[in-house]
Amino acid sequence: MDYVLAKLDWMRSERIWPNGLRYLWTDAFGVVLYLSLYRQTGEERWLDAAEELVGEVGRVLGRPRGYRIGEASDRDGQYFHYLAMWLFALARLGDVKPEYRAKGIAVAKAIHPAFVLPGRGVIWKMQEDLSAPYPGYGLGAMDAFDGYVSYSLLDRNALAAEIAEMRTLIERQYRTLDIDQDLGLGMMLWLCHFFPTEDWARVQTERSLAALDRLWIDPPGY
Repeated sequence: MDYVLAKLDWMRSERIWPNGLRYLWTDAFGVVLYLSLYRQTGEERWLDAAEELVGEVGRVLGRPRGYRIGEASDRDGQYFHYLAMWLFALARLGDVKPEYRAKGIAVAKAIHPAFVLPGRGVIWKMQEDLSAPYPGYGLGAMDAFDGYVSYSLLDRNALAAEIAEMRTLIERQYRTLDIDQDLGLGMMLWLCHFFPTEDWARVQTERSLAALDRLWIDPPGY
């Protein structure tokens, strides 16, 4: 705990986070960190900080449908996997304050039709107004898994149709998907741990752990 709090103080003093430029991916993890501190300490100030952060992200990055990637000029457009992580953060905050779960459900319903091509895949990056795919970007390899998990953790009933579409995409993909990159492997294992008994999670957990073993050289490491 002392280490985490010291890191937070250092990041704040260096204007890295939470007082730097907004970036949806980092801010999603920040909300979860604040909630973890709230659960660990019971101090309301961390819950207040999580709510304030959600409000600030909405003010800076929020769009009529979805959220911009980041505040910097070169972080335009919308990434589905960033949005899915933000939905996960809202779901976790919704465990404490139900209104944030409702907010996450509304965001999911707003962005889903723009990103998802039923039976084909999930577009990796969209224009900022979700009017069209971002030039030069195709379908994301893991985005259906991201959406399936975040939607399911938000509300399986309210998002039943959207979850079904993501599950169909997963069924088409999980048996042949091979990930050989460290961040992707970490994310896949994290996604799998939420539903470890489902077939896709069993296959991808085994495959991802085997890939990590192949990547690791001891010594000196990766």
